[in-house]
Amino acid sequence: MKGIGKRVTIGFLSIVVLLLVSGVISIVELSNLSYDTKVILDAGGEDITMAKGLLQSSHDHSRAVLDLVIFEDSTSLAKRDKAIADIAEQIHLLKGEETNTTLRGCIDTLSDCAAKLERVTKNYELQKQKHAALTGRVWYSKIYEPAYNDLTEQIKHYMKLSHGELAPRAEQLSRNAYRAITPVMISLLVMIAVVLMLYYFVYIYSVKPILKINKALSDYLTFKLPFTVKAQLIDQLKELHDNIDALITSSKSNK
Repeated sequence: MKGIGKRVTIGFLSIVVLLLVSGVISIVELSNLSYDTKVILDAGGEDITMAKGLLQSSHDHSRAVLDLVIFEDSTSLAKRDKAIADIAEQIHLLKGEETNTTLRGCIDTLSDCAAKLERVTKNYELQKQKHAALTGRVWYSKIYEPAYNDLTEQIKHYMKLSHGELAPRAEQLSRNAYRAITPVMISLLVMIAVVLMLYYFVYIYSVKPILKINKALSDYLTFKLPFTVKAQLIDQLKELHDNIDALITSSKSNK
């Protein structure tokens, strides 16, 4: 294979190689993007689930304490202890995760608030004995409720910090998305440029000469005009022109 056929083949094979390379790069980047997205969504989902669990356990503890100290429902004692144990377990799980210094400090404060709530609750009977005028309702609103509010506010603060920790990762995800589509865009622009260049060279060095050769041959056959082609001829087209010219010269000699 040589001449025009070689040039056209190389041109189209170059486009194919370019598309294959850009496709492979895009697939790899999209795979990374998919993994990063999954990690961020899983992390966000775990944080939301954990915060919801803490808020639910805190609410259960508050409800059990309310029933115990105001309505004197002794069956709520087990519910109270279970709720505070659930809170402690969830905080322990949070401490086991890899976090930055700010978030770890928030979890430590959360643990202190939970410990304070448990301390206040278990000291209820002792406080009631010391203060005969201290009713369950007063104790709940003046002593227990502030500790409960501190815990719930700290849980909300943890949610805010954990969501803020996802922001840089979301920004990185955005950069990865641009990086995934960049090879495709570059290859698309290059392919458009290559196709335009290929069109130009095919038209200039192939289509136009063929049209010129055909017109010159038609003029010779119809009007007996000299076979002359005013175009740049290369490779097989030059050879075709020379063969036609030789054939015409040979025909004239035979006549």
